[in-house]
Amino acid sequence: MPRPHRTALTLFTALLGAALSAAHAAQITIPIHVTVRAVCEVSRSDAQTLALRCTQDYRPTDPRTLLELYGRLPAGEWRLNATSDDPMGGTLNVYTRVSATESDGTALVYY
Repeated sequence: MPRPHRTALTLFTALLGAALSAAHAAQITIPIHVTVRAVCEVSRSDAQTLALRCTQDYRPTDPRTLLELYGRLPAGEWRLNATSDDPMGGTLNVYTRVSATESDGTALVYY
């Protein structure tokens, strides 16, 4: 007659092997897609200059189109003047205010 100690050990070993085999067979692969959106933040601004720190190599020509900065930029039209690598990482874009005389003349005038 088999000993209960040895029978329990054999049963445990068999169950462990079956559990490991089932766990291995139950592996699932889930594809994950990550999309990185370029963004900017205000680094500094004054009446004539606006500096934005943006994602590396991102140089938006019109900062007014950036949704993350909506309502936080000084009023006016801005022209991209210079770009450089920011020491904190990313790209530093410097804009200057476009005066009314430099504007392209597409504004409507009402009388």
